[in-house]
Amino acid sequence: MSEPKLLHATKWIHLLERDGWIYASRRLPGQAERIDAVSIVALHHEPDDPKRHRLVVIEEFRIPIDGWEFSLPAGLLDAGESVATCAARELREETGLEVSNLIRVSGKTYTSAGLADETQAFALLTCTGVPAESPGVDNERIRVHLLSRQGCADLLARNERGEVALSSRLWPFLLTAASNGRLGEALLQE
Repeated sequence: MSEPKLLHATKWIHLLERDGWIYASRRLPGQAERIDAVSIVALHHEPDDPKRHRLVVIEEFRIPIDGWEFSLPAGLLDAGESVATCAARELREETGLEVSNLIRVSGKTYTSAGLADETQAFALLTCTGVPAESPGVDNERIRVHLLSRQGCADLLARNERGEVALSSRLWPFLLTAASNGRLGEALLQE
């Protein structure tokens, strides 16, 4: 197997070629593989019943699809930043909510191994607070949604009818929540 060849570099992503395969990377050739990003499965405490939660979902305008996509809050790790620290920072930036308990962090996963070598971890956590009116940084356009079990089912149905775009990382969590009302040990409020 040959060494990757840099075809094009930008601030956030690079185009590489290796053994005839062209792919995107967050790293330049020779840089060690690491976790690049975190996807956040955030369960918002309901104020009237702290044992019940709502799934935090963002709706963000995405230039490559020229439209709005529903997804999990997520972001890139800064140099030397832990997954837990990044999850708390990104949750605050993208939603205005604060982490109350980090429940679990996954190992390294790949976002789309046929297209990119980008890696990510999932962070499952609980959070509190009131969603921000205008969340995001650097011209991000984000809307925050706190979904009940029925809200998860409704969003899935809208996607099946072709009315909304969903991130592939969000779909299995919506399906699980809509099917049994639970994510991890958390019960989603009806």
